[in-house]
Amino acid sequence: MKQTAGFISTYAADVSGVCSALFELGGMTVMHDASGCNSTYNTHDEPRWFDMDSMVYISGLSEIEAIMGDDDKLIGDIVSAAEELAPRFIAVAGSPIPMVTGMDFDAVAAEIEARTGIPAFGFSTNGMHSYLMGVSRAFEAFAERMVQDSAGRKQRTANILGLTPLDFSVNGSAESIRIFMENAGYEVVSSWAMGSCLEDVERSAEASVNLV
Repeated sequence: MKQTAGFISTYAADVSGVCSALFELGGMTVMHDASGCNSTYNTHDEPRWFDMDSMVYISGLSEIEAIMGDDDKLIGDIVSAAEELAPRFIAVAGSPIPMVTGMDFDAVAAEIEARTGIPAFGFSTNGMHSYLMGVSRAFEAFAERMVQDSAGRKQRTANILGLTPLDFSVNGSAESIRIFMENAGYEVVSSWAMGSCLEDVERSAEASVNLV
């Protein structure tokens, strides 16, 4: 029995980190899994469902789709949903099953973006790493593609980075950090990513400092 569980997942896994990081930014996030990762994220890792909606979905990966490598169905389903919902961006995050089958998430995202014209991101998360890895990957990819160039940085302005309910509860933590920065004489340009919209995040390059 000592070989039964050589590695076990953390409580909040990397796929939950991706979903949490992008929750408030107006995009559509799809977890590529049969169903388990979706229920764990929705019922344990994400308290914002109580007063806020977000386009977070599960692909409903079936056994035969995993065995046959039917990526076309996943891509087609996401394209159809995007045409109906018009998200600002699309993110596809992995789980243990596509990790085993070796799915190329970057290629899937590229195909989705080509069909929809909507910026798409692929994250090769696998449910076996901490949410910290998922959050950092999501923010890094988002910064590279979505933050707009700025003519210059404004003095005494700041971004708040790494703010998700996986570390900071929804009991006023985000607001208290923002108030702290304002009392210190800084205008908050964006919060990554509680309490800011996509337009705020796109302006992040205007800030002179980052609070991490």
